[in-house]
Amino acid sequence: MILTGTILTWIIEIYTVLLIVRMLMSWVPLLIRGFEPRGVLAVVFEAVYTVTDPPIKFFDRLVPPVGFGNVGFSVGFIIVFVLLAILQRVVIVIFW
Repeated sequence: MILTGTILTWIIEIYTVLLIVRMLMSWVPLLIRGFEPRGVLAVVFEAVYTVTDPPIKFFDRLVPPVGFGNVGFSVGFIIVFVLLAILQRVVIVIFW
């Protein structure tokens, strides 16, 4: 049981790290004009977005963006992040 809990916790932690990497990667084009990833960096960007996009887009469809003036703020990322934290706590309680 502990091994299963450990493996699930690692998977959740790795996915959480990928979400944080995605967040940081989304800032790069805003901070560096004309930035386009090439080579290995393009592969990394594509891999991270491919893995993290489905749950974020799912919650973006369910929850409309929060408006701040003329800007819409997507909350899908935050929902996924919070659900991962809750899921990790549940796994720890059940398996440890």
